[in-house]
Amino acid sequence: MKRITISQCFPHQPACIEYLEEKHWVQQPCCPRHGCKSSFNVLSGTIFERTMVPLPKWFLAIGLMVHAKKNLSSCQLARDVGLNTKTIWFMQ
Repeated sequence: MKRITISQCFPHQPACIEYLEEKHWVQQPCCPRHGCKSSFNVLSGTIFERTMVPLPKWFLAIGLMVHAKKNLSSCQLARDVGLNTKTIWFMQ
């Protein structure tokens, strides 16, 4: 997927949440911790759970890493996604 395609498919947070709900919760929402009584959402128990990075940037970074023909440097990925290098290190 090219950058423009990812950005068009996931232009904002609600689009990313909707995608995750479709993929993660096939029939109905369920707690990832098997019956926990606290509140949860589709991000609970995932790499996105406590992130401050917006989901569209996560989706873009993941798409670029997965579809790179060769290794993608953290500096290049930071430029492409619009985040600093330390944040990209955490994401990688």
